[in-house]
Amino acid sequence: MPATFTQRPYFLLGAALALPVVVLVLLQFIFSLNHERDDIERQTVVRAREVTELTDATLIGNFNAMRVLATAHGFETRDWRVAYDRSREVANLNPSWRNIIVSDLRDHREIFTLAHPYSTIGSALNPVVANLHLTNATPIVGDVLREGANCPCAYVHLPILENGAPRYLLTVALNPQIFQNLLLEHTPRDLVSAINDRRGNFIARSVNYETRVGTPGTRYLRSAVSSGQASGFYDAITYEGFQSKTAFTRSLSSGWSAHMAVASSLIERPRILVYFSIVIGALIAFAVAAGLIFWALRDMTERRRAEAQLAQTQKLEAIGQLTGGVAHDFNNLLTVMIGGLNMLLRRIEDPKQREIAEHMLDAAHRGDKLTKQLLAFSRGKQLALSAIDLHALVPGMEELLRRSIDPQTKLEFELKPGARWVKTDENQLELAILNLVINARDAMPDGGRIVVSVRDSATDADCIELAVADNGMGMPKDISDRAFEPFFTTKPAGKGTGLGLAQVFGAARQSGGSVEIESAPGRGTTIRMLLPRTPAPVEQASEEAQPPLRRAAAPGQRVLVVDDEPGVRTFMAQTLREAGYDTTEAESPGVALRLIGDHPPALLLTDYSMPGMTGLELAERARAQVEGLKVLIVSGYADAGALEASTARPALLRKPFDESALLDAVHNAFAA
Repeated sequence: MPATFTQRPYFLLGAALALPVVVLVLLQFIFSLNHERDDIERQTVVRAREVTELTDATLIGNFNAMRVLATAHGFETRDWRVAYDRSREVANLNPSWRNIIVSDLRDHREIFTLAHPYSTIGSALNPVVANLHLTNATPIVGDVLREGANCPCAYVHLPILENGAPRYLLTVALNPQIFQNLLLEHTPRDLVSAINDRRGNFIARSVNYETRVGTPGTRYLRSAVSSGQASGFYDAITYEGFQSKTAFTRSLSSGWSAHMAVASSLIERPRILVYFSIVIGALIAFAVAAGLIFWALRDMTERRRAEAQLAQTQKLEAIGQLTGGVAHDFNNLLTVMIGGLNMLLRRIEDPKQREIAEHMLDAAHRGDKLTKQLLAFSRGKQLALSAIDLHALVPGMEELLRRSIDPQTKLEFELKPGARWVKTDENQLELAILNLVINARDAMPDGGRIVVSVRDSATDADCIELAVADNGMGMPKDISDRAFEPFFTTKPAGKGTGLGLAQVFGAARQSGGSVEIESAPGRGTTIRMLLPRTPAPVEQASEEAQPPLRRAAAPGQRVLVVDDEPGVRTFMAQTLREAGYDTTEAESPGVALRLIGDHPPALLLTDYSMPGMTGLELAERARAQVEGLKVLIVSGYADAGALEASTARPALLRKPFDESALLDAVHNAFAA
């Protein structure tokens, strides 16, 4: 039916309204597709950077172990026969160490290797050592070699000084398999990835590792490595003919690099889809009524906001999982160190050696404290309120806080004597203080002054005021009014989560207190946490005055020790045997279940985090086989909620711990 004269303007109006819709739809399609391409590239670079950082962490761990070996008695006294014996012991504890070489740089001779014990004659320097140029005590990360004894291997070197100059060199040949395992854990199945040394040779590779380890990478990869860039993208074809866009990041400390190759089609596909979107978008847009414009814009806004919040949440969750995993591994190391050093201190009589061991034990306890602060980032739970001594907690964070600010920023503490004990969660309070100091640091890009103070509240006699003040740029009122809103941030994209002050607000409110903010442009910012005052625990002094008790085992008490970490397992088993317990070891949950079936123990002592099965799952299966079985789980990162809900009703001992804590926990588990 033909349109009448009065109807024609409505058709024209509809067409006019449809044209902006076409533009909006097309722009949205193009933006989304380009955003998809950018996301793929960004995620690939992030994965490469994660692998590089984890590789550096692995190298640092090995260098730390080498430094400990270099301070052994034989090395300190230059008694190379004793040093050789100690080196063999350490190599047995580190399966990834394929060889240890000690060289005399001044006399240009090799003192010993694991395969060639020490002799007074010695032999010529190993080629991997002879080509090094050393000027100071900085550790050196070498390259990977495919051919030769104990190869393939990657060499790392630690100079040993004499009179301020490198005299000897401790060299360790690492098994590249440790980097291969690391790479496979962080490489999706649809990517081809690699770790390469500074020459571009493969240290690890997700495809054809046995064939490619120690061999040169493709010319595309070597060109990227030789470019000197810290990170970037390059077009490449792998040895398997895989056309890819490859992201790479290079470590500034080791010179090694990580490469992640994603199929070129995943990057190019959005460009092809753009042309289809133009046609499809135009057809859809002309079919949409003018009233849908508002709905579409509103939907886009809500979706983007939800995506941004989800991305921030996922980012924090990933950081928390990574931090918790790192803290778990450090807890294992610290458990072995603290337990072993306590054993050594009971056996060492030489005052100098005792002093060295005591310094090492003190460092291990500081590492324990740092690990607990790391765990504060990763635990998402309701607050465990207890009496907290601010005069101990705040100064105890000084080292962590100073590492978190710039060198040109001054950090000061003001603790009033009468303001001390509050009721809150220790981990969440530490995290809140760290968030406040980091925010203060970011408000002073050119440096300044941060003051952390504790005093009686001027507005509430039942509260103590914990404040962090800076003399930075300050905030206008419209910004400070929204500062505690979740996901609200004034930092550039990617620089802030918008959850730091929200965490501070939540920690204070759940503790029964509140938060105040005082800020103005150019006058700095002061944020005050008002926390409920509480009396000092009356039992503290008496508990500290009591010496630790050594628990003796009752006759016939059989304990099964399960831990996939050999050092931790050996320490626990040896401690229990010395205390009189009948102790059996198992390196995995599967082995433990077989031993339980053959010889049921009275107590199952197990780690929580193990491959294939958690300690809690093992406990529940073991309780199903052995009625009345006692269970003690050791962990620095266990899910407390899951333990409480479990039918196994296990006791929990937090890592790291020493002999006394272990024996007390075992005694209490039997007595429960």
